[in-house]
Amino acid sequence: MSYTFELNEGTALDLATAPGVFVPTHTSTLCVAAVRKQDPAPGRVLDLGCGCGVVGIALAKLGFVNNPLFASDLSNIAVALTQENCAAHNIDCDARAGSMFEPWDGMKFDTIVDDVSGIAEEVAKLSPWFGETIPCASGDDGTALTCAVIKAAPKHLATGGSLYVPVISLSRVDRILKTARTIFGSVERASSQDWRLPEEMTSHLERLDELKDAGLINFSRKFGMVMCQTEFYVCSKPKEG
Repeated sequence: MSYTFELNEGTALDLATAPGVFVPTHTSTLCVAAVRKQDPAPGRVLDLGCGCGVVGIALAKLGFVNNPLFASDLSNIAVALTQENCAAHNIDCDARAGSMFEPWDGMKFDTIVDDVSGIAEEVAKLSPWFGETIPCASGDDGTALTCAVIKAAPKHLATGGSLYVPVISLSRVDRILKTARTIFGSVERASSQDWRLPEEMTSHLERLDELKDAGLINFSRKFGMVMCQTEFYVCSKPKEG
C-alpha cells in the first residue's frame, strides 16, 4: 500500500502505508499549508499523531526541520512505518510510540503539529477513515484529544514556539477554540478547506442530523451536497499559569 503527497507543483512524496494506520487526508495537506504560510525558521519539529509520517516528512523536505524529525503515535505499527518512510526519504528521525506527549517528557520543540483524532467518536465509527483497528477516543463531541493536546502543549514548546491544531466541523468547534484561547495568547487561523462528506456516510445522514441538532458537530448542505470544513490554527504565546 502506498500514498502520494503533492509537495510542490511537479514534486510528490511516495509513502508506504499499512493496514491499521490512518491513511492521510486533506487534513495533512492543510497542516503543511498552515506551516508554510507561517514560514517558521528551521527548528525542532514534533509530528504528534504521525501516522505514516507524511506531515513531518513534508516539513523536513521543505526545510522547516532541524534534524532529527521527532514523531510519535499511539500505534507501534505507525511508528515503524514513519521510520521506514523517513529512511526512504533520507530523513533522520526520532520516532516513539505513546499517547500524545508521553514519549517526550521534559522535551521542548519549536513547532508541534497535531494530527490526533479530532472528530466525534460516533462520526468516526460511521466514517471510512478509521475502520475497526484504528482508535478514536475523541469523545462524543470530538474535542477530548485535541483539547488535551492544547492544554499540555505549553510545557513542550520552546520560547517562541507554535502549536498547529486542526479544527474540524465534525466536532464541537467552539469548545476547541475556547480552550485554545484560554491557554494561548495568540490563536490564528492559518489555513482552511471546505470538503464534501464521503458518499459512504450519506446513508447515516439522519443520525448525523441528530448529532448536529445536539450541538456536537456541524455541517451544511449546498446544492444537494453535505459540506464540512477543516481549519488549521496556529497557537502561540502561552499564557502564564
